[in-house]
Amino acid sequence: MDHFDILGRSIADPVVVSYLADHEKLDSVDFHKNSEIGFFGGFDSGFGLTVESLLSYETHFEGVRSRNLPDDEEMIVTRLSFTGPDAIRSVQRPYQATLPFGLVFGDSSDVVSVKLGAGPFREGKSSSLPEYSTERFVHSHAVGDMVVIAKYDADLRVVAVYLMQAERGPLQAKRGKRFPLKHKIGPGNGSKVEALRNQIPTSRWREAMAEGDELFNEADIAKAEMGLNTFVDKVKEATGKADAQAIRTAVRDVILLINEINGTSGMIETLERDELGVFIDTVVKAAGFTLRDDEDITAEWREW
Repeated sequence: MDHFDILGRSIADPVVVSYLADHEKLDSVDFHKNSEIGFFGGFDSGFGLTVESLLSYETHFEGVRSRNLPDDEEMIVTRLSFTGPDAIRSVQRPYQATLPFGLVFGDSSDVVSVKLGAGPFREGKSSSLPEYSTERFVHSHAVGDMVVIAKYDADLRVVAVYLMQAERGPLQAKRGKRFPLKHKIGPGNGSKVEALRNQIPTSRWREAMAEGDELFNEADIAKAEMGLNTFVDKVKEATGKADAQAIRTAVRDVILLINEINGTSGMIETLERDELGVFIDTVVKAAGFTLRDDEDITAEWREW
């Protein structure tokens, strides 16, 4: 099964249509349940395919590989997810077909690097709330114009694999187009960071939930809100110390947390992603951290 040939194609491309038909057999009941928000696959089937609008795709990624629908209807494949037996959701079944690159659930991190032909360019932990879930390790690998993310258990054995289009930021980094930036981080910016706390987007999520939006639930909103407040705290502290690396670490931690929360609920869709992206960018810029216009500081860790 050629997973690599799917990314960047139109949802109406015959190649994608055939691929979806094969995978619908894994969970025919829930496979199209969330298609209106760009997700194909049952949350408990171990498989997911994510698409984005043409406009959103062209903002974040390189060239589209195929077009089959009018501009205002076009949806492009950006991400595939394959989850193993050690999923966050206890009822989730492992993906039943062949994984990309010959990977197998249970492979060690060293074996993964060999099979991918590249070591990780980023390593992180996927849990910053130990009371919420067990610790996981996440390694990101650049393979061609793709990013392969492997999630490991405590023994560094693969429990999930994500295949994604590389966003413009990581692609430029790989091609050596980044240059050192001068940051203007200083204690005087701490108040600016604090003033942005009231822009945490969870208030809108609660309003949507109150209006009947079943995408949200209070438990996951509360966890996200706690993580975003902690993010503001960390950036504010790092601002007082003029520590650019600590700000980047704060971004990583909150993104990994949102990755996990989204893994249980799937509540981070296009609007929520944009809200989070704007909020995080605004906070780090308020601290004096410099970002290029085409830079996505979350791209190295984000899975949504």
